[in-house]
Amino acid sequence: MTEAPRADLLVRFLKPHWLVVAVAWAFVTSHFAADWGTIGDVFHDTDDAMRLVEVRDFLAGQGWFDLHQYRLDPPVDQPMHWSRFVDLPIAVLIRLAEIFVSAGTAEKLALYLWPTLMLIPALFAVRRIACRIGGDWAALPAVYLTATCPPVIGQFVPGRIDHHNVQITLTLWLIAFLFDEPSRRRGIALAATSAVMLAVGMETLPWIILAALGVVHHWVAEDGRDEAIAYGAGLAVGTIAMMVATLPPDLWSWGACDALSANYVALAAVGGVGLAAGAVVAPAGRALRLAFLAAVGALAIFAFALPEPACLRGPFAQVLPEARAVWLDGVTEVQPWHVFFSAHHIDALVALLVPFFAAGAVALLLVRDTALRRSVPLWILVACAALATVVGLLQIRTIVYADMLSLPLIAAAAGRLAGDAEARGRSATVTVLVATMLASSSLATFVVAKVAPASWKAERAAEATAPTGNDTSASATGAGAGAPCMTASNYAGLAQLAPGLVAAEVNLGPAILAGTPHSVVTAPYHRMQRGIVDGDRILRSKPDDALALIDLRRVDYVALCTASTSAASARDAAPDGLLVALMDGRIPSRLEEVRLGGSIRVFRVLPATAYAHLRGSLTPD
Repeated sequence: MTEAPRADLLVRFLKPHWLVVAVAWAFVTSHFAADWGTIGDVFHDTDDAMRLVEVRDFLAGQGWFDLHQYRLDPPVDQPMHWSRFVDLPIAVLIRLAEIFVSAGTAEKLALYLWPTLMLIPALFAVRRIACRIGGDWAALPAVYLTATCPPVIGQFVPGRIDHHNVQITLTLWLIAFLFDEPSRRRGIALAATSAVMLAVGMETLPWIILAALGVVHHWVAEDGRDEAIAYGAGLAVGTIAMMVATLPPDLWSWGACDALSANYVALAAVGGVGLAAGAVVAPAGRALRLAFLAAVGALAIFAFALPEPACLRGPFAQVLPEARAVWLDGVTEVQPWHVFFSAHHIDALVALLVPFFAAGAVALLLVRDTALRRSVPLWILVACAALATVVGLLQIRTIVYADMLSLPLIAAAAGRLAGDAEARGRSATVTVLVATMLASSSLATFVVAKVAPASWKAERAAEATAPTGNDTSASATGAGAGAPCMTASNYAGLAQLAPGLVAAEVNLGPAILAGTPHSVVTAPYHRMQRGIVDGDRILRSKPDDALALIDLRRVDYVALCTASTSAASARDAAPDGLLVALMDGRIPSRLEEVRLGGSIRVFRVLPATAYAHLRGSLTPD
């Protein structure tokens, strides 16, 4: 048997092959090996710290259906809006690792592995979509572009245990299934993926709706009866199953706008059953089918609004105006792109370059293959990327979805160019490598940084050496808390004090929960509105008024982080407030600083009666 020429082996490797994914995964995983020492201590943002707290509570015996955070804004009155489906695999990894290593090392290992493990199915999904559009040569560009796109890979780095990487991966596979031939199997796959996405969070609802429109289009235009029945029934059953699996029975009728609840179950059940019923009855003619679907849609929206009509206004409809004013309206991830651009010029431009390249890639694909103009899955992918870009201009957090959904389109265009080169007898390998490099986000970042004004370069250099900020839950008064404030070990001194209730800035709450046994008044989670409002009032009110609220909430400690950018900005927002007074050393008489050193300052609250007694004993006769 003759050995394959080296060039043929290279070609086989570059085309769809699991080794391409394996190499990319190993590259990403090893690239962050230097971060091992900080895993579980320095958090990327508040959500990673809070997820770790939730997983620890789950492992300590808190029930599957009990999502209350009892140390957050006690006495707690509402559960968190997160899903146990993300807690479970992290908890399983920890328990498995504990068989071989210590508990602390097991936790670090799980936090290191889980995000990178989620990258594997994401890479396969991008590769699969790109190859369906651009042929086998699109495999390498798909994997390479994903592994080197900073906004995207930032969601899969070790320690990134928030649910965003799970949602991104599920979204990619939802679209990947759309490129399969319409069938009952595809309908079931789309329905199951959509149901799990709803159970994890509501951020991906627009892409679920667009995928549903793909199934509906096929039924209306091409009589995809079996798929419509499977999808409609599967969506209804799957969403109900997700509710039963994640919510206790007493919450099955509860309406919530921000998570899987009676509202979304009603929407999926009525819409899914209606679609399946329509496919069974099969009204003759497109017009009649569209009229039937319009009636089903109206009924589904009505059913959605019944448990909680406010949800028609969006996922944050139940947030009180007071909480919006002091926190939500200023959260970095929900601010528009132009606000992000004003603080991060280069990064903001690079984030939009990926969708820009994708637009050119789509034009190239449609020019080279006119048959693609009739591809419904392709247009759904384009619609998903375009919608994510538009929403990202309004809320910066969605830009990462625009980047992720744009990558298969760019890779497909590179694959088509390589295929054309191969057909003309030229080197497809060289073509695909050159096209991929030219489209890479890393190169785009380099080019933008080179041509950027000097002030932008200086700004980016300062960011590179400054403490890492909170990128997804920043407060209304600054870009974030900073790495020292998001480092659990910096709260070691506070952890040694008798357990109590801590009043601190909203962004410090998760790190305090992760690093100490204390409870906190506030953290950046919209269901904890009382804590958000009270925490803001404590720190921004004049000291006497703050102490009255401290007594009302039975606060034991007040903490601040000297590295917090939002603390520094309080001088403009509330110059007479307690926070500014503490930073300036004007400590109210009932607060006693506990000398711990470092960037975390802690003040013990002296009981009013004890303080009065102390004053009486010191008063001269």
